[in-house]
Amino acid sequence: MILWGYVFSLGYALACILLAALLYKLGVPKRFTRKVVHILVGFEWAILYHFVGASVHFLAVCIICLLALYLEYRMRLLPMMSSDSDNAPGTVYYALAMTVMAAITLVLPEMILPFGIGVFCTSFGDGLAGVVGQGITKCNPKILGNKTLFGTLANFAVSLATPIIFSSIFGMGLELWQCIIIALFSTELELFVGYGLDNIAVTLGVSGLSYLFMTLPTVGNYVLPIILTPVIVALAYRKNALTVGGIFGALFLDLATSLAFGNFGFLLICIFFGGSVFIDKFKKRYKEKHSESGEVAEKRGECRDIVQVAANGFVALLAALLYMQSLSHILVIVFCTAIAEAFADTTASGVGVFSGNVYDPFRMRRCEKGESGGMSPLGTLSSLVASFIIALTAYLFGRISPLELIIVTLSGFLGAVFDSMLGSLLQVKYRCPVCKRTVEVEEHCGTATERISGISAVNNDTVNFLSTVFSSLVAIILLLIFR
Repeated sequence: MILWGYVFSLGYALACILLAALLYKLGVPKRFTRKVVHILVGFEWAILYHFVGASVHFLAVCIICLLALYLEYRMRLLPMMSSDSDNAPGTVYYALAMTVMAAITLVLPEMILPFGIGVFCTSFGDGLAGVVGQGITKCNPKILGNKTLFGTLANFAVSLATPIIFSSIFGMGLELWQCIIIALFSTELELFVGYGLDNIAVTLGVSGLSYLFMTLPTVGNYVLPIILTPVIVALAYRKNALTVGGIFGALFLDLATSLAFGNFGFLLICIFFGGSVFIDKFKKRYKEKHSESGEVAEKRGECRDIVQVAANGFVALLAALLYMQSLSHILVIVFCTAIAEAFADTTASGVGVFSGNVYDPFRMRRCEKGESGGMSPLGTLSSLVASFIIALTAYLFGRISPLELIIVTLSGFLGAVFDSMLGSLLQVKYRCPVCKRTVEVEEHCGTATERISGISAVNNDTVNFLSTVFSSLVAIILLLIFR
């Protein structure tokens, strides 16, 4: 039985390559012949599952295929398996993902069926997405890079059918909503992960998610972070909203809050992050339009680094970590308030630049738009609304009471006002000797700036951190008073 497993699996792999070579000789474009191999090789899992199951022999065949495909990639022995558009070793990555999963099944034999779902979503879902996307040329818009609408829909349809069929045949017990989540996850990984790495991401990601659904019923509480985190990371990177360090910092915050609060915590982070990016983009356009007139004060770049992520998210992160240990309800309030304050402050500074008049009430003077410490009616109102949105979301999830909704809203808003006060009285500001503008950076117009006010150690990140601490303390005090 084991010998036949080697014969049939390796013979089938060779047959797939020969079929692709024949089609290539007959004039079929290589963009289709390489997809033929990509699609058909998925049946390798079925052959090996039938003959050897979760065993070292499954792993041995995967290693043989991995070495053979890597040799082909390096030497370009098979033109019908290469791509004209990129040099990504997608087939090598696919074999690598199968090798990793085969190794995992030696430790977790029950992973073999989820492994099959991952393989077929990669082979048929990703493969047919390419065929349909390249085959339909009319009324098939590109939605991201070279990914097309119909190709993505084909991928979703196949990725949905795969877990449904597997669950029916093997009695895995997957529910329809779980199959839909698996399909969405598979589709988004293929859509956002590039350079052939989607073959690794889909195989490993879908296999892991299918296993979790099969073994952990409570995983439904974490559906949103599972399916949306890859999208957010990809968009943050593509839109230059976060640096690489900022992405890792945000991922750690995402992981901690998702583990502590599930879908609820993740959604609050998403509202803050998504809303902030959206507001920052409009703010950036306004600044670019009015920068020459000197109406908008210069701050750090809009691409947030890990320090900025920590300044806004450390208190929320600490609350999440402590909540996992104690399950104290007051930590839910602290978490919500910290996010509310950060969102309120970001919204106020972003929307405030559109105000006609900006006034610094702490120094009793008019100031430039965007200058720390400046407040405007529009910015102040928007900060109150932003804080209320976070509190309302928590209330709709049933995590806080109506009274606590008011406390979180008020505390987040007061934290944003406190941020303006610190920005006015303590935050360091500089004057550019070239353009004579007030800035918050030590170099501008290619020359060193001159400090005109504030404490050197108190920059915008320090103010943001202190403001989240202040708003959280206010929330705790109000909660103790009115409880």
